[in-house]
Amino acid sequence: MDKEQEAQWREAQRISIGEDLVSAAQRQLEFLAAVDRRRWLYDSPGLERAIYRYKACWLPLLSKYTENGYLQEPLVVPIDCEWVWHCHRLNPVQYKKDCERVYGKILDSRNVDSSIRANSKRKSEEMWAQLYPDEPFELDSDTISSQKSVDFNAGAAGNITYDLVSAAKRQCSFYYQVSRPFMRDPIFLTEALARYKGFLHLIKTNRDKSLNRFCVPTYDVDIMWHSHQLCPVSYCNDLMALLGKVLEHDDTDSDRSKGKKLDTGFSETTKQFEDTFGLRYWRAGVMYRGSLPTPVTTVPVAFFGSDKGGISTKHNLDFLSLPSNRAVEVFLEIVDVKDAQVNESEILYVSFTKKQPDMFFGESGTLTVLSLTGENNVAGFECEPCGDLILTLMAKSESNSERVLGTTSISLDELTDPNSKLSMERWFQLKSSNWIFNSTPTCLRVAASCSMPFKAPLVFYMVRSENSYLQSFLLTLSGKDANVNYWTSFLDGYGNEALQVQMRDVFQKDNLHSMRQVCATGLSGRTTVLAEGTDNKWSISGSCNFSGTAEIKTSQDGTYMCELKSDQMIKLYWGKRLDFEQKCCKGHSEYGVFVTAVEFSNDHPYGRAIALLDMKSKLIKVTEERFVLPWIALSSIFMDIFEKDSNPTQSPGKGTVEGSITKQAIANAAVGAETVPVKTSGGGCGGGCGGGCGGGCSNVLAASESVPVKTSGGGCGGGCGGGCGGGCGNVIMASNSVPVKTSGGGCGGGCGGGCGNVLMASDAVQVKTSGGGCGGGCGGGCGNVIMASDSVPVKTTGGGCGGGCGGGCGNILIASDSVPGKTSGGGCGSGCGGGCGNGLMAGNSATVKTSSGGDGNSSGGCGAGCGSGCGNLVGSRDEA
Repeated sequence: MDKEQEAQWREAQRISIGEDLVSAAQRQLEFLAAVDRRRWLYDSPGLERAIYRYKACWLPLLSKYTENGYLQEPLVVPIDCEWVWHCHRLNPVQYKKDCERVYGKILDSRNVDSSIRANSKRKSEEMWAQLYPDEPFELDSDTISSQKSVDFNAGAAGNITYDLVSAAKRQCSFYYQVSRPFMRDPIFLTEALARYKGFLHLIKTNRDKSLNRFCVPTYDVDIMWHSHQLCPVSYCNDLMALLGKVLEHDDTDSDRSKGKKLDTGFSETTKQFEDTFGLRYWRAGVMYRGSLPTPVTTVPVAFFGSDKGGISTKHNLDFLSLPSNRAVEVFLEIVDVKDAQVNESEILYVSFTKKQPDMFFGESGTLTVLSLTGENNVAGFECEPCGDLILTLMAKSESNSERVLGTTSISLDELTDPNSKLSMERWFQLKSSNWIFNSTPTCLRVAASCSMPFKAPLVFYMVRSENSYLQSFLLTLSGKDANVNYWTSFLDGYGNEALQVQMRDVFQKDNLHSMRQVCATGLSGRTTVLAEGTDNKWSISGSCNFSGTAEIKTSQDGTYMCELKSDQMIKLYWGKRLDFEQKCCKGHSEYGVFVTAVEFSNDHPYGRAIALLDMKSKLIKVTEERFVLPWIALSSIFMDIFEKDSNPTQSPGKGTVEGSITKQAIANAAVGAETVPVKTSGGGCGGGCGGGCGGGCSNVLAASESVPVKTSGGGCGGGCGGGCGGGCGNVIMASNSVPVKTSGGGCGGGCGGGCGNVLMASDAVQVKTSGGGCGGGCGGGCGNVIMASDSVPVKTTGGGCGGGCGGGCGNILIASDSVPGKTSGGGCGSGCGGGCGNGLMAGNSATVKTSSGGDGNSSGGCGAGCGSGCGNLVGSRDEA
């Protein structure tokens, strides 16, 4: 900011405003939140009834009260009338005309209380009852369709012709844009007031220069502008003194498309504001948030229980250590650069990252320099309100080679300090290893702003830890599920383990019926039961301080897939919903991959999203600490059902999904290196190796230097040999010093055939056994042998053989630390299906030597038959 810009800013701050707009803004935001809990006021018939009452009842009462002034306490306005009055006042020119034409004066809001803030409504209710004995003082959703009383003020009401229905509908989305908690903070609003005065100063400058510019406010400025208009007498007086006229408020244009009036006006306002004051107009927390989220219901949900539902945050804190969940929104812009030693052909840009580990910010980004490009390039992101942002100035040549010119840092502790006014813009001198003595240092002019710290969702990643090999092998031989006793670690955003969860079977006293339990072990080593149930009916244990049941089944109308029955009303919906809704891409379906928990309460009758499960990336988010343990329990249940169910699902709304969560298994390769636990898993879905009408098989190969493999995947669908039905699942894990924790085997029946896999790894012990699948009927079978050893070559190989229509396939996977793979496997098949052979080998220092797959023909190859082939996932360790 140079001297002229400082002078302009000081002049703007001298603009006189006759109201305390910070307090007025806080009242406005509180009122808008109350209206949003009564969304029947946004549309007919509730809106039409409110408009009738506003014209016929409230305005005449307000006029009578202001004439006599005999009340010794403020007049209270019913909330439905206040909403229409609110929208009417936001067209200050029209409101002034209407009031003066009908009542001879502007009806002001001074000494009028909102019904949501009033200590007493008694006097106002008495006056209302005397004038309108057949019209209730308060209107609610149950009485909006009742018979209207006789309009004693038809003549006056009929003279107000402003389209209040359209005005209200234009304003119903405003609250979403300004509903973030930090917007009520007095520090934030004080800065907003200063920027509003700057905005008015631009309008005055344009008027003095006879410039016809459409000035567009940011949302912090708009809050103040609205708050000013809601005090109509002061607004008219202030703007007449400043401009010689009442400033209009045009809210009729909502098209934000490139090149349209709103877009062009905002660009011009941005440039004028920054040129005039030397301050950034774009600011963290005040920009357009996108369109309204899709509601989960248009009818308010009646709620009669406790809003807290009996869930205790203290219990969560006693059992597990929760990470920090305070965040800020940051805007970063590179304004200028000086004394940079670059060639003419080089392009300058700035990369930025966070110096310290951060719960919310993990990726680096790049920014261009405003003075060089002439275009605003602003990075907006969320991060923890502490630590340092590291900025690096880079020079890129035409050949794409890059070099570092210097670095600097911005302290987030300084930026978020209230004394900083939540923004800074100044020159930063860069540090460079190539600095030459007596040379002029390179400097960057950086603008940064942030919101007030706010509460962000807690984030946890699910990482599975498998059984020992022996346990898994014995369970497989006995025909029992080898995954019964697996553990899942829940890691916070820093990678720290918060707790471990186990799904296990518990047999009843008759030893014939079993019940599944979700057990959790905290950092203290204490284990507790979080939930238990059978099939799709579960009871959430009191250990979560949540007493309730959940039946996982899509509702008859297809709107939600589960309701928690307790004194707290929570429904679970497919997809990302409400504040979790993904707005950048609506072309793909998110059903069956995401689950959102929506809480209904007196404060949120239309629901608010409190938790999200991403079943593909195995991630959960929770906005409320008290819901962490219940959501961990439910997420574990969903993941268990999701991974075991192989039937395709239908999207909600297109049919009722009977029974459990049904979704084709998704498979992703998971490979760990050195000491980092494997983070994810999955598998493929589709045709088997030998073909078939639809099945699929999945292979997951995970390796880690010293950390046990944390996860695995399973296949779904047709068997390796092909055919209509069977299935196979392959799990391959190798580790230098940790034995394989699990093994998987698929089996198929009917037309498909099946395959079975046994996988073992150890440091110096060669493979002791191998497994083979067998298939019958039309499908054929396949056998897979996978062996890993540090220094011992693979001793054997396996192959599948199949007959009939399916054919067979054989897969050999060999891993060794220093010995390359010696062989590969191939399948042999006949008939319609053909076979396939895959060889995959990985070692610490030996690269994969070969992999093989046959060609599709009548007697061999992958992909023959009705279905498609399956791919191979190859994982390697260290240098492999």
